[in-house]
Amino acid sequence: MQCSRSNNNNHNSNNNITSLSSQYRASATGGAAVAAGGSGGKTVGRWLKDRKEKKKEETRAHNAQLHAAVSVAGVAAAVAAIAAAIAASSGSGKDEQMAKTDMAVASAATLVAAQCVAAAEAMGAERDHLASVVSSSVNVRSAGDITTLTAAAATGMHIEKHCYEIRITFLLLDFI
Repeated sequence: MQCSRSNNNNHNSNNNITSLSSQYRASATGGAAVAAGGSGGKTVGRWLKDRKEKKKEETRAHNAQLHAAVSVAGVAAAVAAIAAAIAASSGSGKDEQMAKTDMAVASAATLVAAQCVAAAEAMGAERDHLASVVSSSVNVRSAGDITTLTAAAATGMHIEKHCYEIRITFLLLDFI
């Protein structure tokens, strides 16, 4: 018996459909397709729900990282502003070497702040929001203000295990 080309193609198509349909079975509860292979399969509806939840969690994590980056940029701006104020006042009454050191620290702090702002912007922070945070941070007036900024940044970064960074801030405030 000879098979014609059309019969052979038809036979292959039927085999493909049969093998494909044997990979899925109907769920007893909802009639949705489930991957064959036993009890470990997921319904299509469950897979879609899991995918949606995963996307939501990824968005939530990105927003938390973005908030932390903006907060850290604010802290860096506050430290840079304080260092610049100290450098500006160090010209009168301090020795020349101390004034140069204060200026170098202010310059380094400004560089760090600029990099923090650039990193937050690269992560997707809006320029207006960053400008607002930096403007507010530059206007800190007390140790309480900078402590609040630092605590907000630490909370956003989940730094509870790394409290030494907060202690360093307090040491800097004592130095200033």
